Amino acid sequence: MVIARLPHSLMRVNWLKLLWLEILASSPTALWMLPLITAGGLLLLGNTQSDTVMRFEQIAIFVEIIIPLAVMFLSAGSILHEMEDGSLVFVAVRSSLSKLWLRRFSVLLLMSLFLLSILLVIYHFYYLPISIVQMLLASVSISLILAGISSAIALFLKEINAGYLIGIFIWSTCLIARRFAFDVLGPRLYLFYLWFGTREGIGTEQWIYNKLILSGVGLLFIGISAFWLLRTDRFST
Repeated sequence: MVIARLPHSLMRVNWLKLLWLEILASSPTALWMLPLITAGGLLLLGNTQSDTVMRFEQIAIFVEIIIPLAVMFLSAGSILHEMEDGSLVFVAVRSSLSKLWLRRFSVLLLMSLFLLSILLVIYHFYYLPISIVQMLLASVSISLILAGISSAIALFLKEINAGYLIGIFIWSTCLIARRFAFDVLGPRLYLFYLWFGTREGIGTEQWIYNKLILSGVGLLFIGISAFWLLRTDRFST
């Protein structure tokens, strides 16, 4: 029985090793950036003077604004920088570009959620009792839409920087010109709904609709990116 299971366990180990090599080759920055950013979130624990509303707003900033921006930067280049440099070789031999990108993006998203979950548990017990599920959904939805839009633009134009610029423009508009962006996009499409609603005192009752719609739009752009990759030659630039 042990001998029969051995090949499967070896295959699992080899698959995990290959996945690790993919991450190391495609986005080595993720291996230190995401843990570093998450560790930086622990600095909020030193703030003992803020009231409940201010603490919720500070958590929302980290969850909705900072983490999704990092995911966007890391995901947009997970395929394109290799295509541009002509180095997309050993990890893509047996995978289509769309599957390769979706796999890398999924691992990146899961990595960010795992680290964020640990941080949110710490927040919940030592900073402010919060809904961990609500915060995770908030972070996922914005990560999906920013990564989806920036990747779709980058793949369409075959230029990583173009995807970054569009993603940063949307992100910064919702952050800096928040009232204008909220008026234009409305409560269903505005990115940082929990943060804005708390900051402006308008309430966050529609947060679930906001996050579900953002997730849907993000998945649509991710699907477009995957479809575009299907039409791309494996080693073309």
